[in-house]
Amino acid sequence: MNSAKYENEALEMAVRRFKDDWDQNKSFDILSSGSTGEPKKIKINKSQMVLSASKTISFFQFENGIKALVCLSMETIAGKMMLARSLVGNWNLILVEPSANPLKNLNENVDFVALVPMQLERILAETPEKIRLIKTIIVGGAPVSQVMLNRLKENEITVYQTFGMTETISHFALRKIGFETEPFYRTVQGVTIEEQDGNLIVVYPEMFDEPLLTTDLVNVYSNDKFEWIGRSDFVINSGGIKLNPEKIEQKLMDYISGSFFLTGIKDEILGEKLVLVVENSHDFLPNKSKLIQLLEKYEIPKLYVNIQQFDRTKSGKINRIQTIKKLNLDECREIV
Repeated sequence: MNSAKYENEALEMAVRRFKDDWDQNKSFDILSSGSTGEPKKIKINKSQMVLSASKTISFFQFENGIKALVCLSMETIAGKMMLARSLVGNWNLILVEPSANPLKNLNENVDFVALVPMQLERILAETPEKIRLIKTIIVGGAPVSQVMLNRLKENEITVYQTFGMTETISHFALRKIGFETEPFYRTVQGVTIEEQDGNLIVVYPEMFDEPLLTTDLVNVYSNDKFEWIGRSDFVINSGGIKLNPEKIEQKLMDYISGSFFLTGIKDEILGEKLVLVVENSHDFLPNKSKLIQLLEKYEIPKLYVNIQQFDRTKSGKINRIQTIKKLNLDECREIV
């Protein structure tokens, strides 16, 4: 790290603690996001963080001494990796408290920033002109909505959506979205991908002794390009037909403006039936005839329910499991 400007003393202390840990320890304990279950404590080596940081720097061809904005919690892997990259690349940093719109008070050009979708959405809504101050933006931690993609296109902005997990020490693949859009993710150098029964396998010999089998469903284009479909651990079996809720949700993004997701509940006849769960949208009433136009026959939800507020992870991703636990089946209504 070359130099740093801090919004407050607390941020300076947090960075100082990280640097002390970096200098004194060879490993870090980090919690996984917990979006698909209870958060797990994962031990990662400093050498793995250096490797991941180097891969990002190489992917974007960043020179030493660039200026980066840090606006993510330093308790998360995303925030820690921004600091790790700054140490590896000898970057100059601007550190601000994590907030919905971290660019609100930014008045200088910056080479690089990492955001979560919630932040990018607020920036596009409130201060889209501020994005012009950033040369390269990555966004990760949760899916990007169709509304946000449309806003990026309208403002002729291209960002990079990242793909990774805590186990891979931040992202290992990226794709352009917005004004320039790629349908596939490209892996960083040294990482190849395979698939088993549709599930992604990450081959990362510099980081893992064995290939990593994930629960991500993908279409593989080549050994370094893939399209993400959804997660196999969310698959719903309704009447013997396997439904991937995240794939169906993509088709509904233009129809439902707010936050929502699909899940399955037990059904004596079908085994599971599809339920549309919406957040704080009391005025929204799903229309079956409209859904028939958008979805295949077996993709149409049978019921819908409104929840005041979804549970979310620190990165802003909907915590489906915890939110589903709050479902009151008596409040479910039939879609007509």
